[in-house]
Amino acid sequence: MSRHRLQLEPASPPRCRSVHARLSLRPLLFGPSATYKECRLPLEHMLGDVAPWYLPLLFGGCMLWCFAPGLLPWCEEKGVLGLIYKWSPPAMVVGLLFYRANAIFSLDSSHLEVATILTPSSTRMEQLKLIFTGQGAIEGALLSLMLFSLLSPKLPSLRTVGSEHRQAVQQGLMRHSGWWILICVVLLFPDSRYFEPSSLPSSPTVSLASWWNLASIVCFTLLLIMSGEIVASTSLLTTNDSTSLLFQRAVLKLLILLPVACYAMGQTDVLSEAWWARPLHNSNQTVALMILVYSLLICCVHAPAAWMESGLGQGDGQSVSMTWGYGGVVVLTFLVSIGSVSQVALFGTGTQIVLVSIRLTSFVSLAGALSMLLPTMGYDSAHRPELWWLRFTLYLAVPVGTLFSVSFWLLIPLVFAAGVLTLNLPWILEEHPFELFRKPLLGWSVFLGLTAALGSIFASTYVEMVLLFGAILVANALFVTLGMKRWTL
Repeated sequence: MSRHRLQLEPASPPRCRSVHARLSLRPLLFGPSATYKECRLPLEHMLGDVAPWYLPLLFGGCMLWCFAPGLLPWCEEKGVLGLIYKWSPPAMVVGLLFYRANAIFSLDSSHLEVATILTPSSTRMEQLKLIFTGQGAIEGALLSLMLFSLLSPKLPSLRTVGSEHRQAVQQGLMRHSGWWILICVVLLFPDSRYFEPSSLPSSPTVSLASWWNLASIVCFTLLLIMSGEIVASTSLLTTNDSTSLLFQRAVLKLLILLPVACYAMGQTDVLSEAWWARPLHNSNQTVALMILVYSLLICCVHAPAAWMESGLGQGDGQSVSMTWGYGGVVVLTFLVSIGSVSQVALFGTGTQIVLVSIRLTSFVSLAGALSMLLPTMGYDSAHRPELWWLRFTLYLAVPVGTLFSVSFWLLIPLVFAAGVLTLNLPWILEEHPFELFRKPLLGWSVFLGLTAALGSIFASTYVEMVLLFGAILVANALFVTLGMKRWTL
């Protein structure tokens, strides 16, 4: 599997009769892009120009999926409205794919992908390869995410589960998919991929991506699907174990996929010094990193917590561990942010490092405090609802925050460390029936803290910090899961 790097051809500004324009594109793939030497006036054959209402309507329907647990039962009572609510977004994605396939197979040179990648003599195999490795692969991934959510009641893991719980899983997956589509829409579906640019090149300037690009997209799409399964199934584990099989199989599949995804991410230049200058230049890599961080937290923090915390009970120590947990997250945010910011030259030195760290700490503190108010509004279907929402704030801090500021990429080591803290702390501070587990976990937590502190001191790059805290996250999940079985038998 070769590593694809961005390569720019030196070129003079493109000319088009009397028109001088430069076409600026985000790379469509995990591969190379280029500037354009020559161009010609385009025709309005791009979907955004032919039907400018199409994409807003599509993503408006996806936004409604975010409220599926409340909206879907009401829509299904209205008959056909339920079918429209569920099936119109995937049907419109199929329309995107058909429109793109028609342009590629007809070699319509007014279409952006055709003009920049194919030639009039391109073979059928090259056309198929473009569909499966270009923007069509992103649209196919979106369709797969939607169809999996809608067809989830037919999963083998839910075959023996009652219809009410199957519908709850479906609604949870639709909500999970809806939120992630909204997070990714700006990066994966920019106007430049669906609207005519001011000019088009007269000859191809971007090479076809390899099939490895399709494999990467499939891998990260599956990560998101499996993470959604875990989130949807754990919302029901608080009352019964009907979705335990779905939960266990989803965790197993994540454990298989995560090493592959980490390897794929390692073949890119993400988080390197060159990447920080233009972190959104390759938006596919950016979204892949978001999904990888999120999936690691779901697998190594959310899944163990949801499976084990029923054993903690509802004692008086809950408020104590919640207070110390929130305070610990705030302190950790500042300390880890100091180390992270100092590793990236983009954010300056001296007092600038402190100011950026304070800003990140303020965001995490405020977002965490507001999220812990949600149980008072009825969102409390968890063993530890306040802690559950605090953790989810950490899970989404990087995917959501980076849409507004590049500095939020600096939170990756922090969310890994804070995930470990919020997972371990209740078992150390609270009274529970598994007292034999307390001392080994306390010693292990101290060891991890010392490892993190020493590692942060000797780390020479930000990538090394991310790898260090990622290894701590995975090791802690293994210790907690296996140790709980050993010391509670």
